[in-house]
Amino acid sequence: MNWEAVSAVADWLGVFLVVASLGYLAIELRQNTKTVRAATELETGRQWSEFHARVAHSQDMADVWDKGLTNAESLTKPEKRRFIWLVAEYFFLVESLYRQRQLGFLGHDSWNQHQSAVAGLLLHPVIESWWESGVSPYSPEFRAAIDGARSELGGTIWSYKPLSDL
Repeated sequence: MNWEAVSAVADWLGVFLVVASLGYLAIELRQNTKTVRAATELETGRQWSEFHARVAHSQDMADVWDKGLTNAESLTKPEKRRFIWLVAEYFFLVESLYRQRQLGFLGHDSWNQHQSAVAGLLLHPVIESWWESGVSPYSPEFRAAIDGARSELGGTIWSYKPLSDL
């Protein structure tokens, strides 16, 4: 047997094994990305569920949320403070979604629905005043993304209907 022929076969075998390994790694990477995205979507759902449960299981919090979104002028000072804290928590949840979207772990549709909701909330006078005050420590990138989405709404009135009115 010719050693050059053996060497050539070994080289081709090595190339085949490298290509097969790269293919395997690509499949594994794609599967891992899907797994991380699924876990992110699941965690997102859990966080929103906890937020909604906290409001839904407290008559006082539900009343502050509904009153704040439908008749903010009637809020007492303590109610207004609690309403703004609820809004701030809501925005913190959305900022974490923004980060996940930036990392590629949150789907486009999931991000768009939350971005639209937050941008719409900024049309509310109390929430807009709070946002413009800059008192909350949101990242400049998140603020810019939300401000951009708000400007795209073009003043379209966002409305809220209390669940008790459905």
